Amino acid sequence: MSANNNSRPANRPIIRRARTDSFEVITAPTRHPAARVLGLLIRLRAEIAVVVGLVAAYALMLGWLPPVAVSAIVAVAVAVVLAVPALRRFVSHRASAVMTRHRLRQVLVERRCLNFSRSAPLFLWSHPTEVGETVWLLLRAGISPSDVENETEWIASGCFARDARVTPVRRMSALVRVEVIRRDPLAQALIASELDDWTAIAGQAPPRGTQVVPPKPGNQHWSGTGNRADHCPTPRATLDEHDNVPSVVIEHADPVPAATPEPVAVPERGGDWSDYV
Repeated sequence: MSANNNSRPANRPIIRRARTDSFEVITAPTRHPAARVLGLLIRLRAEIAVVVGLVAAYALMLGWLPPVAVSAIVAVAVAVVLAVPALRRFVSHRASAVMTRHRLRQVLVERRCLNFSRSAPLFLWSHPTEVGETVWLLLRAGISPSDVENETEWIASGCFARDARVTPVRRMSALVRVEVIRRDPLAQALIASELDDWTAIAGQAPPRGTQVVPPKPGNQHWSGTGNRADHCPTPRATLDEHDNVPSVVIEHADPVPAATPEPVAVPERGGDWSDYV
């Protein structure tokens, strides 16, 4: 055996040093547990405020009223919120805005839209809109608006929406507005077409060369319910059974060939020199 092996103790472990070469290992900085708990409380601020408010109101009513009356008041309040459309929409839209904020953060974390310190953008505020919800983000150092804009497809699917838009503020690009689109309020005001009615009835588009006739308006039928000054019955607009169904006229006639132009007779130029002057 060599001298090196004799000098090394038998129980001494062999240390192998890994070579990273050009690879850089990025680790998350250690955060204090208090900071992590504070961040969780900030993210759950809406739920905590609602729970604390309801518990405080219930305890306050128990000090003034009997438990049966308090239970009746709570039941009536819940019934009113569910029965009144304005209150129901307000509660559902606010709950949807809070849910969208949580889902958006989860999407950005899963898609690794973070900086090198593994910090996500700061979620400032979320509020409902006519088409969905809007979430305001404050980007940390190392995150650009394009990083968030590249994740619009995953944001829409993660928030159970139809589309998403990312718009940075012009004065400060670190402030970004994320619009989650769930509905289109202008969809009911689209211009109707006879082709849509035909497709809905027949299940397919009309064949080529057909002429779709729009449905007729309400027919004018004579009715004796109202008389004019000259004792004549006044017409009343009513709808027949087939008034709202478009009709299709199929033209099978052979196309008329285009008429060939007749040759124009050009008079022969004789000895009249005025034709050449």
